Amino acid sequence: MLKNSNENIAKPSNMLIIIGVLKGYIRRPTIFFLRTIFTFNKFKRTIVLDLPKDFINSSGLIAWMYIRLTHKVGRNKAYEIIRAAILCSGLAVQQANFRNVEDERTFKNLIKYQKKAKESGSTKLNEMEIIEESDRRYIFKVTKCMFYELFKSLDVPELTRLMCSIDNVIFNSYLPEEIIFHRNGVNNRIVDGSPECMFVIEKKD
Repeated sequence: MLKNSNENIAKPSNMLIIIGVLKGYIRRPTIFFLRTIFTFNKFKRTIVLDLPKDFINSSGLIAWMYIRLTHKVGRNKAYEIIRAAILCSGLAVQQANFRNVEDERTFKNLIKYQKKAKESGSTKLNEMEIIEESDRRYIFKVTKCMFYELFKSLDVPELTRLMCSIDNVIFNSYLPEEIIFHRNGVNNRIVDGSPECMFVIEKKD
């Protein structure tokens, strides 16, 4: 019997996932991760935005780990390492949010759980507007992205693109034979200079 349910969702161990990915790229990954945790409180005091504690603890920690990695391996390598780690951990979290194990994967359920994730997940702080909802298409836009606001304030706005990548991974892997996700063109994200981030989820012909 599963210990989780539709209402009591799974809580993947991000720490183990991230350490597992770091192990492939840096020496003593566990020590590096623990030192990141131990020094995080001091870094948090530099965050000037008024944001919920859980959001700062998760997204702020990503930023601090990235910054620490840049000092070890350089900015480009650090970005790719964090990208590898966050895609894995983010997919695990989002699969829990979308109840991939607990419920049938259908277009209808995808929409239902996306709305639930918006209400209670890490994206609850974003401002979102549904443009179209039908049997074949679900289109919405985000007009305010708190990931971008936080990362920009910490001078690491490029990390926003990693969070955007998780969208591609979860939506395009949910029902890959039946559903496709895109942004209705290129540069349709706030991090690219657009006033909004587009989300287009539609059934394949």
